Amino acid sequence: MTVNEVYIKAGISSLPISPEETAKRLGIKLVSYKTMTEIYDISMRGLYSKSRFGFSYIEDGRFVIAVNENSCGERRRRFTIAHEIAHCVLGHLSHEAKNTVENEREADRFAAELLAPVCVLRECGVSDADEISRLCGISKAAAEISLRRVLSADKAPYAREIIERFGGFISRYRKISN
Repeated sequence: MTVNEVYIKAGISSLPISPEETAKRLGIKLVSYKTMTEIYDISMRGLYSKSRFGFSYIEDGRFVIAVNENSCGERRRRFTIAHEIAHCVLGHLSHEAKNTVENEREADRFAAELLAPVCVLRECGVSDADEISRLCGISKAAAEISLRRVLSADKAPYAREIIERFGGFISRYRKISN
């Protein structure tokens, strides 16, 4: 599934994107680490050994994302959920898939584009990382990476579809930022 397909399936057409709502609309269950410890009789230490921020898995044929609600701020938590959504929709959780560095990088790129779509940011006329951080609800460091992508990226083949999907948002944003 592409980022654009996620936007379509989850009905996303404005920023900031809610990773929680996106997961819900994709049929992905979200659980906190605290809930995991209560339901599965596993210690926090056991969960931390899996991942400090979050992880995804399949239970009874359904994707589940476990998120550590205490180890990171709101912006990091949003990215973690988007990253785990990527693992779910990109097929990284299948029996044949292996947890590789490339899968992690692919999930990072997917999460970054999901939360801060380059073509939408370009159409909005964003000009600095602070603006991207506020607009997308991402960290300043992630916003700086997004700004570099906005300034240097060529238009992707699916960009027109995304721009059309976000058209109302882009128009409203341009009006209030001028």
